[in-house]
Amino acid sequence: MTSFTLDECAAILPLIRSIAAEIVERRNQRRELDRTRTQLETATTPEGLAESLADLDARIFEHDTALHRATHELELMGLILLRTDPLTIHFPGRARSGEVVFCWQEGEPSICHGHAPGEEEEPRRPLMVRVVDAHKP
Repeated sequence: MTSFTLDECAAILPLIRSIAAEIVERRNQRRELDRTRTQLETATTPEGLAESLADLDARIFEHDTALHRATHELELMGLILLRTDPLTIHFPGRARSGEVVFCWQEGEPSICHGHAPGEEEEPRRPLMVRVVDAHKP
């Protein structure tokens, strides 16, 4: 199993943000397609309905396939997609105190939360890290 330091997590965060942006966009588009499909299913006019539903099903399948690929890409890096809403990614890691799981959620500028392994469903806690100011001697 891959284990990251906080610095390693920060180094791959731009890539993770890129993958996350695709997941979020496809998640939102898929929801919209589901709403449209529900509206079409309740429509009373049969003209073109079967064709419209087939087109929507094809687009939904495309999004599901892309979401699966993105999730698989994260897994290949040793990361865990905990949930898609809000998008939460776990980085199995290590710190001076031992094993830790670093947590990142969509919209966060950095990895600033974590928890002990096995506490995935517990509330995230802020990381206790000392920030070094490069401008101070």
